[in-house]
This record gives sequence, structure tokens and C-alpha cells, in this order.
Amino acid sequence: MCKRCSLHGHLSRLCFLALIAAVLGGHWTDDLLLPPDLLPYAIRANPELKQRCLEDKKCPVKKDFLNSAKCWGYETDCDFADSYSADKLQCPGSSNWPNARTKQDQMTLFNRQTDFLHVQERLFDMKPICSSTSEDGSSLVCSDHLRYCRAKNIYFDFKSLNAATSTRYRDNVIQPGQVGGRCDQFDSKLLKERSDHMSYLQSWAHELQYFESHKSFRVSNQNCDVIFERPTVIIKLDAAVNMYHHFCDFINLYASQHINGSFSTDIDIVWWDTFSGGFVDSMFGATWKAFTNRRPVELISLDGKKVCFKDAMLPLLARQRLGLYYNMPVVDGCHGSGLFHAFCHHLLHRLGVKQRGPLKGKVRITLLSRGTQYRRILNENKVSACLPLALFSVFANELHVYSLSS
Repeated sequence: MCKRCSLHGHLSRLCFLALIAAVLGGHWTDDLLLPPDLLPYAIRANPELKQRCLEDKKCPVKKDFLNSAKCWGYETDCDFADSYSADKLQCPGSSNWPNARTKQDQMTLFNRQTDFLHVQERLFDMKPICSSTSEDGSSLVCSDHLRYCRAKNIYFDFKSLNAATSTRYRDNVIQPGQVGGRCDQFDSKLLKERSDHMSYLQSWAHELQYFESHKSFRVSNQNCDVIFERPTVIIKLDAAVNMYHHFCDFINLYASQHINGSFSTDIDIVWWDTFSGGFVDSMFGATWKAFTNRRPVELISLDGKKVCFKDAMLPLLARQRLGLYYNMPVVDGCHGSGLFHAFCHHLLHRLGVKQRGPLKGKVRITLLSRGTQYRRILNENKVSACLPLALFSVFANELHVYSLSS
């Protein structure tokens, strides 16, 4: 976050990084911070990167791959056989779902529910609510139900936040006159139609329902108390004390990056958490390093300010209706989502997590010891005592947790 970024300083840093890369012998693809199995798909999906790679004799992605039909799975011209999920998604079991009678229907349904076709559906139903032909004009493009939005040159006025007394999961932070931009074309009817999922972690309806167009608005120091110059992710968050709920945030943010077409860490992130104490992420906070190289900005730090965003993404949220991970219906008989596989590899690579194993003839077991009333294992001592008696040599680790939500 910054009031006004220096172009000269930014170019100087880029030149310095380029010099360091040249001295150390690094390649520009290293800066993408993508694991080897995902890098080819990301480069081929981006026309500029693809062309750069084709012209670069040292590019690690083979030209045969770049010139092939390989794809993630959500592109318009992507056949499933060429997709990232082709060798991962399997449906060996049968299904009683009425719309999955054939094996092909079963696989397609699983793909739509859990894989890159889920991303495609969000991508293909994007429609402009606000648009402008001028460079400093505003834009707001959203998917159905306002689940995901991209915006340029818009503002939020947080004078109704009142952070000192604010509670969690508030849906009334933004009032009439407190969100908008300057649009040449503004479709207020479409905005109203798409504001039909009014729930904090289902959509951005509460935050965008009062969006207005103002002819005099410009992103400037005169109109804005704070200006986010860099691309910014504004995200409402699920519970940070529970791994399941919090990773609903992360998998949906990763899917949103695919919709947005960028995995850059040179971004700002705003934690839209309305609690007066802010968003405490002591257990899984390190995960944010996979998405940004900067410390996320707390919403409460923007209390009372009119905040402008030059380039913002409002991602898919944790608890959408029939969403991803949480509230996700899954047809029986299938497994192997390419989207989840890619998310796992992406996260482990960016966090520098190394796999030490598997070890021949040994099984690694971690026992999660919960101290809360309804989650604790009643015969935990007996289970622990039995582990060394197993047929394989066992590395047993006990993780004692008493502060997770029950």
C-alpha cells in the first residue's frame, strides 16, 4: 500500500533485480515462482509469456509444449484430453446421481463441481457493470451473484466502519454513497440482479449493492485519503483458527488467480475483517507468503478513510452456495481434481515445503491430539501405545492442540 509510488524508484529496483539475476545466472521464469509441473501451463496460457519463451533459447519450457493444445481446463478451446486434469481426474466407481448416468456425464459433473470447469463457469459468466473508455475511468466486471469481481479506479468510504466498536462478519460497513467510481456506462439493473446472494462469505453483494457512478470522481489525492497503486486483492475471510475453514479462503483465492490470469506476488492484500481486534492469523498466517510478498493490510487500519483502488480483485469467497471446498457437492465414484492438485503443488513450492520421503518400509503417522470437549480422542493413550507394535517401522508424532475451535 502506498500514497504515491515512485516510477523512477520502481524502475531502479527492476534494473537492480535484473542485474542480480544476470550475475547469479538466474532465468526470468524463476521470477514466476511456479513449480516445474505448473510452469509450462502458466506460460502457455499467457500470450506474452508464451511468445517470450518461444524467442528464448534458454526457456525451460519445451517449444513442443508451447505449440501444443495443452491447457489448464477452463480455456474456451480446451479439450479435456489436453487439460491439466486429464491424467488426474478419474471416476472408477458408479454413481446414482440423475445427471451422471454415463461415465462421461459423471466425469464432467465432477469437473464442474471440483475442478477447472468450476473456474470456467465463473469466468464465462463475467459481465460489465461499470465500464469506461478513458484510462483513468472506472470499471467493474463481476460474475453471477457477485461472487467474483474485477475493478479499476473505484473507491470505498469506510466512515461507517467505526472500528473501535465493530463486530465480526458485519454486512453494513458500506452504506449508500460510500462505494463507486466514474463510469461511461453503468448497468444499475444488472448490479441489482446480481446482488441476490446476500451473505457475508457468499458474495460481494453487501459491499457493492450501493455502487454509484460520479462524473467528477478521479483517483487522486484530492478525492482519496489512501490510494492503492499496486494490484490489490480485497478478501473477506473465514475463521483463521480452523484449518478447514481457513483453507476455504486459500483454495478460492487460488482459483480466483486463475480467473484473473495472474499469480504475481507483487500485490497488496486487504483483509476485509470487520472485528475491532483485526484478523489474527497466528496459526496459518505463513500461507499468505504464497500470494503476496507484502504484509496484508487490515481493514480496521482504514477506518474513517476514503480508500481508492487502481486495480482490485474481489475473489471467490469461502462459503459460496454450491461453492468450492465448503458447500461443495461431489458426485460419488470420482477422485483426482486437477485444480486441487495444482493448488497443493503451487502452495508447497512457494512456501518452500520439502517432501522428506516416503521412506522404504516405514510409515509416518501424525496423531492430532485435541484437548477440546468434543474433538478429543477418548482412548488416545491406547492408540499411542499400539503404534510401535505395527507391522511397519513407524515414525509417530503427536501434535497437541488445545486452542483450535471445537
